[in-house]
Amino acid sequence: MAPSLLLSVIAIVGVVALVLSGWWRSALGLFSLGPRRMSVARLGLAISDPCDVQRVDAILSRFAGGFHAMLTTAREAAAWAFCDQQPPLLQPFAQEGLAMGYVPRRLLRFDPRLFERDVVKRRPHFRYLHYVGLGFWAGLRNYGPARLERLVNGLDPLYRYLCFDGYGFKVAFFDAPRDTRAMNKLELLAGYARHAAYQGAGRALWFRLMGRPDELWKQVLAAGAYAADAAAGVGLAAAFVNPDRLDLVRAFASEVPGPLQSHFHLGMCFALKARAIGDLEALERATSSLGAAVRAAIHASIRECDRVELVVRAEAASDGYRRWRQCVTSWMDEHIEYPLSAVRRVASHPATHLEERAETPSCA
Repeated sequence: MAPSLLLSVIAIVGVVALVLSGWWRSALGLFSLGPRRMSVARLGLAISDPCDVQRVDAILSRFAGGFHAMLTTAREAAAWAFCDQQPPLLQPFAQEGLAMGYVPRRLLRFDPRLFERDVVKRRPHFRYLHYVGLGFWAGLRNYGPARLERLVNGLDPLYRYLCFDGYGFKVAFFDAPRDTRAMNKLELLAGYARHAAYQGAGRALWFRLMGRPDELWKQVLAAGAYAADAAAGVGLAAAFVNPDRLDLVRAFASEVPGPLQSHFHLGMCFALKARAIGDLEALERATSSLGAAVRAAIHASIRECDRVELVVRAEAASDGYRRWRQCVTSWMDEHIEYPLSAVRRVASHPATHLEERAETPSCA
């Protein structure tokens, strides 16, 4: 065999072996966020408390690590193993990053049915994070509204809105600090998708400005018609990051502007619901030092969140996600002392206790 032909054969065999082994994916690491680049100091987040800095650094590292693992590991099982090895507090963020890497790992080929089969159903207790991560990826790729709608089309009718949440987080966290016009992207989204995106933006504001609550609430209020959504995002982020420090979250809640408290309260509820489905035993341990009244309020809120989800799913209405949130907000206003302090004793109104204003249908 001629030397040139032999070299060609060796090269072809080498390429085939590299493709089959999956090691070529390591080259995709050039497009990852890079765990070392994701830190409070490097991102310029307004966080001053050393404990908060340590916690957020760990969260950012696991989020970027999950994305990097899904993007670059030769075998996808290694990415799942990376997430499974994380402690309960941090594992959800690694799962979110893993979901963010799903589309680029498949070289931008996306099928909503396969995403839900291969990711969501594989670890269903982290399903909220998976949809958020998918939306974050869309934001990272600067998808426009039409392309984002195509991405979520065919996904679970309720959870698909969490993709818009993830998209809004990315815009508010990475783009807005560099470009004051970046938030205009969210205005282009249609219907309730815009509200969901501002819920994600509120989460981002909490991460960026938790050490400057005055500026945080200034920016939330600047969202105007979407300030309530942003406030819900702040509440969700604060409680989800600190399930073991809810006393600090509840103290922070006392400073929330009055008109936004109901929405902050809803965010706390959804955060603890997400923690409960992720690892109920870990949530029980994290909240064990709280008083019985607070724990009762937490459990009652989670139960109602579950109940209303079942109701809106059974009704199969197109605005189910909006109604889910609005009905839980209304119920908490009536039944739970703010902020998740106790279960109120209220008169039983079986026909009307979950009814809202005329523009919002009942979720009783």
